[in-house]
Amino acid sequence: MNLTFALNENYVLFEPDDGENILDFSAVFIRTGFGYRFNKRIESSINFGLDFHTRFNIQAIPSYLNLQYNVIANEEFKIFVNGSYGNLWKPSSNFEKGKYHGFGIGFQGNDGYSKTNFVFRIDFHRKRIADFKDGNLDSVSLGIGISLF
Repeated sequence: MNLTFALNENYVLFEPDDGENILDFSAVFIRTGFGYRFNKRIESSINFGLDFHTRFNIQAIPSYLNLQYNVIANEEFKIFVNGSYGNLWKPSSNFEKGKYHGFGIGFQGNDGYSKTNFVFRIDFHRKRIADFKDGNLDSVSLGIGISLF
């Protein structure tokens, strides 16, 4: 699950507390996937998701291929960079059609006793949507999740 926050347009820097926050909740991304570890450094996965951009009232169903390179990889944790490319599917008029691109960095660690790994990440997402402003819906998200391998 990834959460995205946007700068609040009503926030005024250095003003007395007017009840406005500098960041507003903007979107939530729910993702799942199946992957394969080629070796200690390289992993790939096929992913599917459901994205809700509450700020713009946009919903998307991305499916994409992800390639991950583990910069540091040992038994307890790994630090990685990754890139993604895929499509946005439109099963009904409630969803947007287009292309999906993303890249990010993250940390994956385990407790040493089980195969469950906890993942923390920061990702940049670009959705190419023809009818949206300049054609791109860009966002940066903070993610938390689990990996079962």
